[in-house]
Amino acid sequence: MGAQDSAKRINRILNVPTVLLALAFLLPGLAPTLFGWISGLLAIPVFCLLCLYGVQKGTVHVRNGAILATTGAIMLHLLPGTLFSLTLVPLGFSFNRSAAANEDEIQTALKGLIVLGVSWFVFWTVYGTVQGINPYSQLLKVLDTGFAQTYEVYRDNTDIPLETLVNIERIVTELRAMIPKILPGVLMCTLLLTVWINLLGSISVLERLKPEALPWKKYSEWRLPDRLVWVSVIAGFAWALGEGVISNAGLCLILVSTLLYFFQGLAVLIYFVDRWKTPLYLKILIYGILILQSYGLIILSIAGLADVWIDFRRKHKKDAQPDN
Repeated sequence: MGAQDSAKRINRILNVPTVLLALAFLLPGLAPTLFGWISGLLAIPVFCLLCLYGVQKGTVHVRNGAILATTGAIMLHLLPGTLFSLTLVPLGFSFNRSAAANEDEIQTALKGLIVLGVSWFVFWTVYGTVQGINPYSQLLKVLDTGFAQTYEVYRDNTDIPLETLVNIERIVTELRAMIPKILPGVLMCTLLLTVWINLLGSISVLERLKPEALPWKKYSEWRLPDRLVWVSVIAGFAWALGEGVISNAGLCLILVSTLLYFFQGLAVLIYFVDRWKTPLYLKILIYGILILQSYGLIILSIAGLADVWIDFRRKHKKDAQPDN
């Protein structure tokens, strides 16, 4: 009887969802070059397990998966990387609570930003305390050293003309001076991008597995609050007219605003691509050009900002409706 109870207990822990989730937590540490990107997407499987199995049973899967992954990480000496992967777990729970409360995508993303921001802050604070370092200062040092070493590589290359080398030195010097000013904005953009990708991924997966559970609109219909445009205006004035900390804060806000309106511009693009029933190969070509082209981000950000006043999608819907 005791052996049967033990076997049932093991089967409850070592089931397919739990093992797959534990493997997902471990993979970024096992092969960071190949699977490091997975650590930024792990809110998706957590959210989907909670939706498919219910909060109670889904939480058991997530808990057991985290325990298995942590145990394996200790045995394989991969604990820091695995613990960082686990920082995405609260984001999955946040998405699930927002879905249960029928909150819209903007409220869901805002709560997700707060949850993930706190989760990352706690992780890096504990990690820095244990290692005896300041993670932010260490990141600045690593970036600065990387730029310096890049210039050294170019300088040691005798095939590069002197004029080109002088231009490279100027660019590297400007970048090394710029990084401390924009790093807070870059980190905030990383936070935004992580929440956005996980939310879109969660919607995409759940739309195929359990579409009736989705409380959010299609991404092509997402729209930022109109009042948010004032953040961009204030940021522009702060950067152009301010000095020191104020100017740097304005520059960081410009980076964040640019990314936010890129999201909206991309939604506008997807709306028209779907509306015009664009063939798949042409969709791939359009998205590929925008990703590979350095101006793609700027073009879509401008389109997203212009959508605040023009409202391309609503205007197109009105034009498409026949007169009664």
